[in-house]
Amino acid sequence: MNIDAIKPSEIKVAEFVLKQIPATLEYAQQIFDIFHEDPESFKYWMEYGLYKDVDEVLSEYQNKYKDKGFCKYAMYGIFKNGELLGEIGLGCIYTRRQTAEIGWWLRKSARGQGIIDKLLPTIEKLAFETYDLHKLTIWTDKENIATQKHAEKNGYVYEGCLREENTWNDGTHHSTVLYGKLKSEWQQKAAVK
Repeated sequence: MNIDAIKPSEIKVAEFVLKQIPATLEYAQQIFDIFHEDPESFKYWMEYGLYKDVDEVLSEYQNKYKDKGFCKYAMYGIFKNGELLGEIGLGCIYTRRQTAEIGWWLRKSARGQGIIDKLLPTIEKLAFETYDLHKLTIWTDKENIATQKHAEKNGYVYEGCLREENTWNDGTHHSTVLYGKLKSEWQQKAAVK
């Protein structure tokens, strides 16, 4: 399956527009500032350390979603009234296995407003209907309680904990928890609505 050929370039959900974050110096600066305004929270997304400078952000976004062979991406910037609030989407889409990881991040000022809960159903529909995937997973640091709450609230099943499987740049060992949702579970919930 050619993900890029069927990936929507823009998705509108209520007051939000989901679209690829442009790999420009302007957006690289915004992302750098967003991550550095709340380094304590962003440590869960940046296990190898926060961006050191704007050039590092620009380089990552210039290469972030290029075709990596077996691993595809369908990530979107979350925009409201033209302002970048965060990012959400599918990473590591394995078409052969029909699985993908779902992930997101939000700037500090956008948290606590239910944005992720509003957007998750759209990303799930993209995964299960457009890409015909069989399973979505959410991998998160065991200390990232907010992501675990979103997973549970949205019907993801706790599948286990990989104990101290990550070693961060600061030398600390961190455990990762895994949540999953099968297409059949998503269909069952959609049928009830």
